[in-house]
Amino acid sequence: MDNEYLEYTAYCPSCGRRMEVANQYLRIDQLTGRKTLERVMYCKSCNIKIRQYAQL
Repeated sequence: MDNEYLEYTAYCPSCGRRMEVANQYLRIDQLTGRKTLERVMYCKSCNIKIRQYAQL
């Protein structure tokens, strides 16, 4: 489920092409153990950047 969702959100909302990942971090909360994936993606054709947070 998580892999399919991350693959689906890697496409540009404007042109529909696959975006490239510039930065990607995995944060783990020490108190709750909750994992949060933060990634910055950009589209070369549209020249836009998107910052995405996903809780795994």
